[in-house]
Amino acid sequence: MTTAPTVMKREFTMFSALSVAFAFVSPIVALYSVLGLGLTTSGPAFIWGGMILYLGQFIVVLTLGVLASKWADSGGIYQWSRRLLGHRYGWFASWTYIWTLLITLPAVAYAGAVLIPPIFDMPAADHGLVTWLAVGLLAFSTIVNLAGRVFIKILMVGVIVAEAVGSIGVAIWLLLFERHQGLDYLSPASLGDYSGVFFSAPLVMAIAFSSYFAIGFESASSIAEEVRRPKKAVPRAMVVSFFAIMIIVLLSTLAFTLAVPSDAFLQDPENAADPAVAIMAATFPEPVFRGILALFVIAFAASLMTIQITVSRIVWATGRNGELPFARFLTKLSGETGLPRRAVIVTAVIAVLLFIPFQSEGIQMALISFSSVGFFISFLFPVLGMAIARFTGRWSDDPQLFLGRAGRIVSLLALVWLVFQIANVAWPRESGAGWATDWSTIIGVAAVGVLGIVVEAWVHRKRVHAATTGSTIVIVERDESDDDEDDDVPAGLREAPAGSKRA
Repeated sequence: MTTAPTVMKREFTMFSALSVAFAFVSPIVALYSVLGLGLTTSGPAFIWGGMILYLGQFIVVLTLGVLASKWADSGGIYQWSRRLLGHRYGWFASWTYIWTLLITLPAVAYAGAVLIPPIFDMPAADHGLVTWLAVGLLAFSTIVNLAGRVFIKILMVGVIVAEAVGSIGVAIWLLLFERHQGLDYLSPASLGDYSGVFFSAPLVMAIAFSSYFAIGFESASSIAEEVRRPKKAVPRAMVVSFFAIMIIVLLSTLAFTLAVPSDAFLQDPENAADPAVAIMAATFPEPVFRGILALFVIAFAASLMTIQITVSRIVWATGRNGELPFARFLTKLSGETGLPRRAVIVTAVIAVLLFIPFQSEGIQMALISFSSVGFFISFLFPVLGMAIARFTGRWSDDPQLFLGRAGRIVSLLALVWLVFQIANVAWPRESGAGWATDWSTIIGVAAVGVLGIVVEAWVHRKRVHAATTGSTIVIVERDESDDDEDDDVPAGLREAPAGSKRA
């Protein structure tokens, strides 16, 4: 009988980690998801909000890179928070991040599924059909994740090709041959005046609505234990993927904005909902247009796959510490190289169940808004934890870490930025769809928080009981001795101390 593996094999390289971060929210996914809302609410100067967003998020990337260079654990945000301020703090970071990712899965799947009917000349697809197509995309993503890392790498190559043609190629074509507006069309003056609170300012709203442009870079840390030399490879992968996404998204946003024929074009509700698709449909011959949509679908499928990789690894990592219900079941690895297939399947089932709300109008943008603020809150956990650890003397800026001693000022700036952006994204702006829609993000965050308090109380009682009986709830402990070794030998995991009780 073959013994089940207790460790995942290091089969990923720095390029693999970079590809995971790049595909998580690819330029195609980022642009298509929010371009219509951004242009409708902020006008052509929407791109300035994206630029400011990238500046703020770059500071966050650098800060998380420091943590990734110190601790190379799967489920980065959870592990960093736990190591900085303890189990309870880390648990809430994990809970927030898990639900953010679980809600992001159906949001991205649904947005990708909307693109499938036009490929087959079915423009009038109803919500039911699109929902089933979205479930099909998620099923495909799950199958790839269960198949193994070789198939994941193959799909990564596919998404890079899709981005090269679907993002860069289309953007260059539009800029060269379909530019209907001059650069003055992007003037910040077009944002107009505003009255009321600060968060009602058009530029501030543009920063909020462009939030989907710059999330996902941290996903490289979710596979840290599967990457060779992770303490060096993961921070670099995060930074490189961030810049790659930023350049392509801003180029594409510029191209599509300058390709808008007239103001009347965006006043048409159908065009305003999907301006990128409407512009391409009017620009390219039908066969070319359908081919581009097919590339878009590939990008969405790859994004789904990497989101699922991230959430399955953080579920596995949290369960490994005995801090989730059914922890021993969730942490079981399978295959010769050790894949968390049970965690993959469980997260897929939960995501499918979350498709039920998609039968109502307007839920797509509400879930995108919730997932956006969820990412910023998740980033806040380790960044705030680092600030508190510095204040209490539990953290020292090692010159050998990423950024060296410059990490102090960078992390403080990241903290200020995240607090601002959480308030900005969650602010209940009037949408005309009723108070429930306007407050949906805050309601969703509160619901996840209350449920988290209940579940964490159960976990904490379990942890206290283990401590009083001299046992442990940790299922396995990771050996960090070869994190910096450049070989194919996986980091070992040793069983919990003899005689201890396991979850």
